[in-house]
Amino acid sequence: MENRPLIGITMYYGPKQEGSEGNYYSLKETYTNMVSRAGGIPLLLPYTFDAWDILDGVLLCGGGDVGPDVAKNGNDPGEHHGVTPARDAFELALLREAEARKLPVFGICRGCQLINCAHGGSLVRDLHSAGVQEEHVIEPFGIGGQHPVKAEPGSLMEKLLAGSTSVCSSHHQAVKELGEGFRVTARSPEGVVEAIEHENGRMIGIQSHPEQVEWLEPFLWLTELAKARKA
Repeated sequence: MENRPLIGITMYYGPKQEGSEGNYYSLKETYTNMVSRAGGIPLLLPYTFDAWDILDGVLLCGGGDVGPDVAKNGNDPGEHHGVTPARDAFELALLREAEARKLPVFGICRGCQLINCAHGGSLVRDLHSAGVQEEHVIEPFGIGGQHPVKAEPGSLMEKLLAGSTSVCSSHHQAVKELGEGFRVTARSPEGVVEAIEHENGRMIGIQSHPEQVEWLEPFLWLTELAKARKA
């Protein structure tokens, strides 16, 4: 038990339902289930969290749009949805602390985008408004709703895909200009960025949702790096 790494996981934040008082943290159990299956201990992080030294790794989950100031796309066509400035601020702080401690970081969907922006990159504000024809909000949200993806030969993403050629997506924004130290390692048929990897080998962003299709390999990558660091 002592060797299991502690993986900090980010959450949604906002009103639980119309008419309720106060805000609520929430997260689909698929994220924590996959971390547990990969051998990690999931720890949900409220935005007041600052016990950085107890973490062995970080999972940045999906959610609403990264704010336009952070995403550097305020002049682009299209609308933003679900922007939460408090979440942007916390996750940027979390990333700074994780990098200072050389923790492995895995970003899913919004998490991939946030990682890129934190390193000076930008986002496409809205794929359809930017002229992308293919659909990236796929229904049903799971195994039955996927689109093709192609990884760069020899990349970590190619290894993590383990022969799969499709992913489960639900997003309308995507990486535009790359952040410093990153390279694109997977794209959709129309060229939408599907994965980015940092040159330090400790940070990867995947635009799709592996937790929805029980795609375990990215979570194993995170927990194994975290376990090695812990040891």
